[in-house]
Amino acid sequence: MDADYVERFRARSRWETERAEPPANFPKLPDLPLGRYTDPGFFALEQELFRRVWRFAAHESQLPRPGSYLLVDTVGAPFLLVRGDDGRVRAFFNACRHRGAPVVRDACGECRLLVCQYHSWSYDLRGDLVRVPDERDFVGLQRDERSLVSLRCETWQGWIFVTEDHDAVPLEEWLAPLPTVLGGLHGEDLILVHHQSYDVRCNWKIMAEGFLEVYHARTIHPETVAKSLDGRGAVMRLYPNGHQSMLTPLQPWIIEGMREAHKSGLPEIPDLPEPFFTSNPAHGIFPNLITPLDRTGFPFLVFWPLDIDRTRLDLWWYAPSWGDGPRPEAWDRRLAMFDLVMDEDLKNLEPMQRQVAFAAHGGAPINYQERRIWHVHAWLDKLIGPERIPEHLRVPDLLADWVDGADGSPAREPAEAPG
Repeated sequence: MDADYVERFRARSRWETERAEPPANFPKLPDLPLGRYTDPGFFALEQELFRRVWRFAAHESQLPRPGSYLLVDTVGAPFLLVRGDDGRVRAFFNACRHRGAPVVRDACGECRLLVCQYHSWSYDLRGDLVRVPDERDFVGLQRDERSLVSLRCETWQGWIFVTEDHDAVPLEEWLAPLPTVLGGLHGEDLILVHHQSYDVRCNWKIMAEGFLEVYHARTIHPETVAKSLDGRGAVMRLYPNGHQSMLTPLQPWIIEGMREAHKSGLPEIPDLPEPFFTSNPAHGIFPNLITPLDRTGFPFLVFWPLDIDRTRLDLWWYAPSWGDGPRPEAWDRRLAMFDLVMDEDLKNLEPMQRQVAFAAHGGAPINYQERRIWHVHAWLDKLIGPERIPEHLRVPDLLADWVDGADGSPAREPAEAPG
């Protein structure tokens, strides 16, 4: 975030707080079709899309040494990450090229060879087949044709992303302008503080959309989020490829509390700009990652569609290292507070899914504050291909004029406000 970005945020937040209605040039959006949360055909198209786009896998700190591996189960077949002797992290499907048995069973560990659990075919850390028991029994077997099947694997600030599309644009090009906007996070120096998962009976979008707006805060979180954030001053930005952000001003007592956290000795990410001290800067990486950032550490919230009405939410918390010793108690208090907020959200999600499945009204109106939701849906359609989606389920891209440039240049929206 450069100085221009920070000044635009200040001016825009003041304007948002003072406005009495949506901007004059904000379009009236059609109702969002509820069938997008319940239609099996559309869900199958989403599953296919997830495998083609860059999706989050892990942090490099989880693979500290050559031979370190990590089994990842997200969408599609499970795959593994392994650090080679050359220091590079690679991704492979966890399937032997003989009969498809796994080459690792544990969730993580260290090894010198990846060995099939069925017939002991063995692969090196580059995925090359190096040993076949009773190789004499195979006619014309060519080891160099039987390497493990790889996934494309790249990192940004220490976070590892994969895709099954080997022709995909480079990761940082796909993420633009987020690498510029978030260039000072020092992700490579952070450590994994905590991980937990929630398994919820709802469509992944119903769950994720709660983190794309603050419209619900006063109703669902009256004693937690609503007391911490000034939702009237929230500034949303839309980016190419479905990415987006929302910077919501903090209430004064929260800002003072953050000063106390600083006094308590929790290590902080150095040299962060003003919005990290005066707002909650939350950024979304399309299609399924949302991160509400904080200078003492933050979570990656990653929403995995296990079934049309079942979602796994993975929370990965990252922070600067506190050095030797156990996790500071301040972190335990913070995680407990986040659990409370999550409980407030989760109690609504399964009932929402059931009602959406049987709703008679057919669609959901999306307001100006909820435009990040529309943006994500429109990009799902763009990348799936609208011609593959039944007409009654399509979401057109009606907010193209509201999308910032990949270089971070601001969009023209809204007409009355500072860009």
